[in-house]
Amino acid sequence: MAERTAQQIGHETRDLNVRAVAWFAIGLVACAIIIDVALIGIYPLFARRHPSPSPPSRVALQPHLVAPAPRLQTNPSADLDGFRAAEEKKLNSYGWVDKQRNLARIPVERAMELIVQRGLPARGSGTPDSSGKTPEQMRQEKAPSAAPPEVRGEK
Repeated sequence: MAERTAQQIGHETRDLNVRAVAWFAIGLVACAIIIDVALIGIYPLFARRHPSPSPPSRVALQPHLVAPAPRLQTNPSADLDGFRAAEEKKLNSYGWVDKQRNLARIPVERAMELIVQRGLPARGSGTPDSSGKTPEQMRQEKAPSAAPPEVRGEK
């Protein structure tokens, strides 16, 4: 019979060295601080050795510049709201489009009601716009026949 060995009570010591992880974290933070301090110190040196050939941008020096005249839109969101309101008014009101040619506009809802009542206008046969044939008849005329010319009566 195999002997049982006594197990120690506590945590597993073989998996992770907590002290090494803590020293690594402290070293990482220390390196980050050293790098930041070095960069802050070296930046003025670079600025003196390699000055910019052009003066600083006026946008960087004066970030709140107003566009030169003519200023077309001083408040674009308000302009867009006004445009949408005017278009909505046109869609939902009566008015003249061209009084000389007797063209008027009507609200969209009323136009849809009239189309439901009257139906859409159709071209009748014999009008200049129509050939007098249905779309199906025109498709059949355009489709080439699959039969050889001898069968179709052609020589």
